[in-house]
Amino acid sequence: MKYGYLEDVSGIDFQLPEAPLFSRKYLKGEKASQPSIYIGSSVWSDKDFKGNFYPEKTPQKNFLKEYSKQFNTVEVNATRYGTPRTSTLNTWKGNANEGFKFCFKMPQIITQRKNLLALDVLERLEQFILAMDSMDGKLGTTFILLQNSFNKERLYELRGFLEQLPVSQKFAIEVRNSNFNQSEAFCDLLHEFNISNVITDTAGERSIIHKTVTSNSAFIRFVGNGLIETDYNRINAWIDQIEIWVNQGVNEFFFLHHQPNQARRLSGFAAKYMIDQINLRLPNLKIKSPHDYSSITSSEN
Repeated sequence: MKYGYLEDVSGIDFQLPEAPLFSRKYLKGEKASQPSIYIGSSVWSDKDFKGNFYPEKTPQKNFLKEYSKQFNTVEVNATRYGTPRTSTLNTWKGNANEGFKFCFKMPQIITQRKNLLALDVLERLEQFILAMDSMDGKLGTTFILLQNSFNKERLYELRGFLEQLPVSQKFAIEVRNSNFNQSEAFCDLLHEFNISNVITDTAGERSIIHKTVTSNSAFIRFVGNGLIETDYNRINAWIDQIEIWVNQGVNEFFFLHHQPNQARRLSGFAAKYMIDQINLRLPNLKIKSPHDYSSITSSEN
């Protein structure tokens, strides 16, 4: 994800903002007994994962199999261009381990429209929903990126759109508009329909970041800067927040790591770092730590 990426992050204030007081009403206030935490990347097909998170000689056709051995979720941005074919979904589902969750981006031909309730939009939405049903237990949270200009005048429209979504699937909505994505009216609507308010943490767009959880699931998209020191500090801050949310009753987390295109493999190392740190802080969760093949390669050279 390039959104908000900066080459130079010196001088950026990465401190997480305080959640608004109204957001407390969305939290149960009782500690989640056994929260589910899904941590992964936004790519499994990067050849640079070979020798790092996949065995050196892994053929490309087996990349997803190897990825799902290492991580328990992935963000699928390719679906922004359209609903995948049934054969493609079946292949993905068949290649992923049990317990693995795909987080698909809803196609932009549905979400980036002036009228979310237009007949053709709702027809395409139904087709997408039916396709997602075929993923069975391997479907995670589908995230919906609305237009940046989306505002309170369109809340009625958003309500009608949310009424079309099945309760059997999980959804999260992202609005890159700080005047709207943190408003009480918007958050109330998401809470009413048990929809997560996507949290995007990126260096160049600090105004849109928030800590308002509107359902029992938190959905965070994290854009790093090449695993420099600030990346680790930011990840640590989110682990602190996850601990707080667990104590407040949030029982599911999706944390998707992004790194610069020229170093996408680093998203795997960022995810591994986060998993290892959470296991130190919350050992009862016992999240499987990815195996780092690069240490084997280095020792053999």
